[in-house]
Amino acid sequence: MKNIRIISVIIIFTIVVALFLLQKEEGGGADMSMETYTGAMEPRIGYVELQVSNLNQSLIFYEELIGFQVLERDEKTVKLTTDGLVTQLVLKEEETSVERPLGTTGLYHFAIIVPTRQDLALSTKHIIESDYPIQGASDHQYSEAVYLADPDNNGIEIYVDRDPNQWTRDGNGGYVGATDPLDADSLFAEIKGNTWNGLPSKTRIGHMHLQVSDIEESERFYVEALGLDIVAKDTHMLFVSKDAYHHHIGMNIWAGKGLPAPPEHALGLKYFTLHFTEEEYNSAKTNLEQLGYDYHEDNDKITVSDPSGNKIKILLKD
Repeated sequence: MKNIRIISVIIIFTIVVALFLLQKEEGGGADMSMETYTGAMEPRIGYVELQVSNLNQSLIFYEELIGFQVLERDEKTVKLTTDGLVTQLVLKEEETSVERPLGTTGLYHFAIIVPTRQDLALSTKHIIESDYPIQGASDHQYSEAVYLADPDNNGIEIYVDRDPNQWTRDGNGGYVGATDPLDADSLFAEIKGNTWNGLPSKTRIGHMHLQVSDIEESERFYVEALGLDIVAKDTHMLFVSKDAYHHHIGMNIWAGKGLPAPPEHALGLKYFTLHFTEEEYNSAKTNLEQLGYDYHEDNDKITVSDPSGNKIKILLKD
């Protein structure tokens, strides 16, 4: 099958990464409860805003290849959705934008979670048949995923979770991850004669993965200040989450430690939103103050940058 052959070649990239990554994902969240993730508090990641070089080009990509729908649009900004109600991705074009330099912090990828394995199969088949390059395809034990990049080289993961009861715990409150080759035969068998028709309405942003400058500084910010739980950690990566999820925010220093932040108007990630309960919100505000992090609060929204310059807007959950 042509699709399977293409996937098999592409995942060579993923296998190489696995040699480095697989043996390193060990949970470090000793304080994290051993409860099973249920999804009851989702979404934790709200929407992502990207600065793009060409709005029309990006819109074609995100509508026709990825499968979002336009919710609102003006001359320089587009809000994209999958259900016609909630914004999940914002694209913004500015004349002052510059390319994000190599060797800077910022977006590694943002991750789109689809409801079912069939949805992942249909999206993957659509991307392949559109002759757009897939950069990787992996089985992470708790999820299955494919990877690609948009026209401005922003990394994208499209994935589906396995049943949380099948996720492997490490005994310390974290999860045992993997980067195994995706079983393309099994995945495409899910299609069963169905056709791709864009992203399903229950699609959302599942997690963020960031390039950071320092793992320990990132842990201080995301765990001590914001109150997320560690679910995997080593010297080069850190995964954190709420609600016993496998990760809502991933961080790595695979490109090097001590990387500078990109210029203010660089293409790529502008910010993402994080949803907290009122208790979590107030606790984060207190911790940010006590630990000396600068933030701005306006109308129940905290705007803050992590130590690597990645901007976050913390919102109260509805």
